[in-house]
Amino acid sequence: MKHPRPNILLIMTDQMRLDALNRGTSDTKYTPNLDWFATQAVQAAHCITNSPICAPARASILAGLYPHQMEIWDNSPHTFPPHAKNWVKTLQQGGYRTSVFGKTHYYPYNGSVPDMREAEPLLHDYGYETVDEIPGPRVSAALLSHMTALWEERGYRTRVSDDLERRYQGKHTCTEPSPLPLELYPDVYVGTKAHAYLDAYHHDDPFFCFVSFGGPHDPWDCPASYSKRFQSKEMEAPRPPFIDRYPNRPLGNWDHEVLHPPLHSEDIEQVRRNYAGKVSLIDDEIGKLFSLLVQKGWWDDTLVLFTSDHGELLGDYNRLYKQNFLGPALEVPFLIKSPSNSQAKTIQTPIALLDIGPTLVDYAHLCLDYPQQGKSLRALLEGTAEPSQTIVFSEYKEEIMAWDGRWKVVVNKDLDPYLLFDLLTDPAEHLNLAGGGLEAEARLRQSIIGHLQTTAHLGFTMEDACHG
Repeated sequence: MKHPRPNILLIMTDQMRLDALNRGTSDTKYTPNLDWFATQAVQAAHCITNSPICAPARASILAGLYPHQMEIWDNSPHTFPPHAKNWVKTLQQGGYRTSVFGKTHYYPYNGSVPDMREAEPLLHDYGYETVDEIPGPRVSAALLSHMTALWEERGYRTRVSDDLERRYQGKHTCTEPSPLPLELYPDVYVGTKAHAYLDAYHHDDPFFCFVSFGGPHDPWDCPASYSKRFQSKEMEAPRPPFIDRYPNRPLGNWDHEVLHPPLHSEDIEQVRRNYAGKVSLIDDEIGKLFSLLVQKGWWDDTLVLFTSDHGELLGDYNRLYKQNFLGPALEVPFLIKSPSNSQAKTIQTPIALLDIGPTLVDYAHLCLDYPQQGKSLRALLEGTAEPSQTIVFSEYKEEIMAWDGRWKVVVNKDLDPYLLFDLLTDPAEHLNLAGGGLEAEARLRQSIIGHLQTTAHLGFTMEDACHG
């Protein structure tokens, strides 16, 4: 299957940290397929999510806009406007056959659409021709989908619902295996459906296939056949809580929002083992997709991009989950192989996830005909442009982070800096320098003010979403 434009396979995980890949460095990780992919891909040493939580991160990627421009600051119910332009529509209108398998979170997963199959026309409006959507892991049993209807048919849906309720009423660190058989486990389901679609693909048009795994997001319910790989491993120690050099610094969301009961070291160890197992399972599913592309002779004609919507603390700073701007929650893997360049290299320039759409459209030899904030990374990835020093931004709950490649500042909703780290001398973020009046603090705060001012004119509101 030869096309003048490349096929595009976009693979995304949910809640995968930058350091979740093995890269030959540790026996506490096992990702041979992604490690093989890294031998012929361009890797970003520093890719940040534009929001460290699912809904705004994914909306930001689709729209190429920041959360504040869309008024999507967290996972509160929202619906991405079906009339709004986006790069998936651009690919579809440019002749691509578009598909999505897995999680999107473009509309509320709170039961407002109790049967996700009824939302497929909405996904069609976003530009996806073929749709097999799954809910997020925490609400998986509460919503019907093609996957959960299969669970119900096989007698597992109620068992999953009871299992989830028990896990989150407790310590949030339960690492018992899922009650599902392996073939019905969400990440296996997504991988299997995407594989079947690509295996049967026979069109003359190029494809854009979005494979969006729901893991390694909590719950920590890794199937036993995968979690046992790590049961005898001593996992890497979590980062300790950071120290405030200036205890009277301003306060922010980090100081007020703790989303789980207190953690114990043995629980963190078990969660990390379980997480490694879930990453390993996803790596196997990705490997099957890679093998299929090679088998069909499509590998050299396909642009493949792998990333995640945000990271996960896994006990770092004695916390779980995301919803903060510290490295393990903020930085994600980003590996891309294009037909024109399959040589391994690493770029050090900080990049952001909202650049995904413009980059894929550029490789598809198409153009975006609407204003947005993302930029194509193609010239940077191919080495035809000099790296430029840029500041990247991330947003959550009316707080904003700015990072210039060395210094990272986080301001609260009053624009007062309350976190400041020098990532050159303190890459693990042990010493918070906010409140000391450093030049970097004032400079990056001013960059955030400028960021808000220059982007205020562009975007859409939830009122647009309701009435568009």
